[in-house]
Amino acid sequence: MIENKLHFFFKNQIWHIGGLILLFYVSCQMVDFENNSNTFLGISVKNWFLFSMMTPLIHQGYVWLCWRSELCWKTISRTIGFKGYVLIFFIVSILRFSSVGLCFADYGTWYTPGWIAWSISVLIFIPFVYTMYSVKKYFG
Repeated sequence: MIENKLHFFFKNQIWHIGGLILLFYVSCQMVDFENNSNTFLGISVKNWFLFSMMTPLIHQGYVWLCWRSELCWKTISRTIGFKGYVLIFFIVSILRFSSVGLCFADYGTWYTPGWIAWSISVLIFIPFVYTMYSVKKYFG
């Protein structure tokens, strides 16, 4: 049994949120929005970028709130249940694919990918496929 539930709920989260804020800030400093007028589906690169950056923040915050509140107070079990949690989890997970829109909107601004970049992309895609297979197998 967790003795100090509120302490456990926030334990080490300052490092997590601080790291996320720092990475978000550094990423925003690296991008030149003023000189990029590209769009995809009528949405500017800046908006694609901000949405693509906010989605993981929302996703990680949602998982933290749900799991820690479940461990401390059984909040999810007493309210939306596991199916409700999973439904929202997958909706937010699907929103992570917004980064693909950013890729189309910002294509070619750094360099045109060659065969090495495509090969690395395929290598990175393999663990993604295995992750999706595992999620389907173990979580239905």
